[in-house]
Amino acid sequence: MCVLTVMLIFLYVVDVLDGETVGEIMQEVAFRLTPERGYFDRGERALWDVDVYFEAIRSFEFLSDESVVVVYEVDGDAETLRRCLDAVPEKVRDATITAEGDTLVAQVHFYPDETFAELLAVHRSFGASVEFPIQFVDHEPSILELVETGPQTVLRERLAKTRELADVHVEYVRRHEPQTARRFGGLTDRQREVLVAAVECGYYRTPREATHEDIAAELDCSASVVGQHLRRIEQQLVSATVPEQLADGRTSDANS
Repeated sequence: MCVLTVMLIFLYVVDVLDGETVGEIMQEVAFRLTPERGYFDRGERALWDVDVYFEAIRSFEFLSDESVVVVYEVDGDAETLRRCLDAVPEKVRDATITAEGDTLVAQVHFYPDETFAELLAVHRSFGASVEFPIQFVDHEPSILELVETGPQTVLRERLAKTRELADVHVEYVRRHEPQTARRFGGLTDRQREVLVAAVECGYYRTPREATHEDIAAELDCSASVVGQHLRRIEQQLVSATVPEQLADGRTSDANS
């Protein structure tokens, strides 16, 4: 078995087992939030007046001087957007506007209004992850839709803090199933039993600490049966993990 296969299988199963032993329920929550005043930052109102609208937030980053850099997807005219941003130098420190097809992408370095800054701060805190881009699903008033993943307790705390700053409507809450867990669940019961036993016995450690015979002794079966199961498991998991181009011995055009 090649080193790549061993590494993929080992990391894969350790990830699944770790997720089961932490004990904290991981959830995914989608919710929409609307600020009481109808906009997140007063600059939005000026843009609405000239038919320029934020469509999504691709990323945001706080800087040490309490300013923030936000990358927006924008619907509107680039020159109009530039004039609006240049008109408030006390608020907007810098902005870069580029076109990606019919979409404008604006990286804006500015000082946000207090409420917007507080909302961003809540959702950049550690313990949960935000799915980007964050979509504006409506304007006048502005409505943002966020999807976040994290421990149940952390998400509850975030939602509680968000409700202090904006109206919150929860779209759904569901148990989060990482890709590794879904693939592990795609194995048969017997395959999962064999794979877990192999990891616990040290079969995927370097140097290897167990043989098919050792695993068979744990499972009360023959070594040949263990070998058959492991080969099928490895083929299934590696095929689902390695890109098709690599599996076929091809490289992408970008690397040619």
